[in-house]
Amino acid sequence: MERFIVDLVQSLDSGRIDRREFCKSVALAAAVYGAGDAAQAQVQRGFKIIGINHMSYTCPDYTKARDWYASVLNMKSEAARDDGKRANLMFGPEPGKGGSFLVARSPGSVASGSAGAKPGAEASIDHVCYTIPNWDEARVRATLKAKGLDVTGRDGSLHVYDPFDYDVQIASAAEENAFRR
Repeated sequence: MERFIVDLVQSLDSGRIDRREFCKSVALAAAVYGAGDAAQAQVQRGFKIIGINHMSYTCPDYTKARDWYASVLNMKSEAARDDGKRANLMFGPEPGKGGSFLVARSPGSVASGSAGAKPGAEASIDHVCYTIPNWDEARVRATLKAKGLDVTGRDGSLHVYDPFDYDVQIASAAEENAFRR
């Protein structure tokens, strides 16, 4: 861990990474370090997170978001949960085996019992990054461009915008790895 931090400081000092990347990397390293085997045995230190369960995305027209995520990222809409106000879009392993989902919902459709947004509070997620297997840079770029999307980013980590100008990152597991430096 110490060597990793020293390398990060040197990268920051030399200009290879910016201050934002430095802070993100230190925060992620601290979280991973704190979730080691010893942390698992100490309940008072909190829970060990194993992955993303779901993300809730309120947007002007959930059907446009649903169709975009199904088309571009091949997420599967769970028909039983598409009630005209929201849709669950599944991705990853099958349900019960670690899969995740994106809830696309229209404004005002927050479920009963959900915290939702507090009145007057502004909350946002800067972007969501989805890792895809079997990364082939040319194939991924060509597929996104064929869907009419403007692709930005670097090799192994690309960005596109959904119908409501929300930044969606699509990445290779090897390239989008905070500990590869």
